[in-house]
Amino acid sequence: MPAFTQKYAVIQLFEPMPVGMQFSSDNWPLHSTIVDTFAIDWDAAKMAEQLELLLAPHTPAYSTVEGDTFFGPEKQTHVMLLQKTEGLRGLHNDMITLLEQGGIVLNDPQFAREGFLPHSTVQKHARLHKGDEVSFIALTIIDMFPGSNPYQRKVLATIPLQG
Repeated sequence: MPAFTQKYAVIQLFEPMPVGMQFSSDNWPLHSTIVDTFAIDWDAAKMAEQLELLLAPHTPAYSTVEGDTFFGPEKQTHVMLLQKTEGLRGLHNDMITLLEQGGIVLNDPQFAREGFLPHSTVQKHARLHKGDEVSFIALTIIDMFPGSNPYQRKVLATIPLQG
């Protein structure tokens, strides 16, 4: 049996959730992903510490919802596309550059850097709409396998951007 690999994601929550809160993998809160699912050599505490050093002085990013489309091999995931603003692109790239120092291995590297496609998945209970303005002011680290459970997610830390 292969060894278990811990994975994380970094998102902007559009619905507040406290640190430590868990939710099921099929019932995410409304959010936008800044760094998609990845493994890293750093432990969670080291990663949070490094991200806090990067993000605390970072300027918040802003975007506007441009419209909807469908992602996935069978176009099964309904998403709202966000404008790829300079601020949002810079925030994403700065985070990838930092996480590379910790040996980041992205599940889908084609969606990083130039392939970054900011969006928010339409959830069962909430969604963004065309023309909505969104703010990226506090990024949240998500544990993708809390307690080695692939069906749960857990809020590990939320780091405000105060620059």
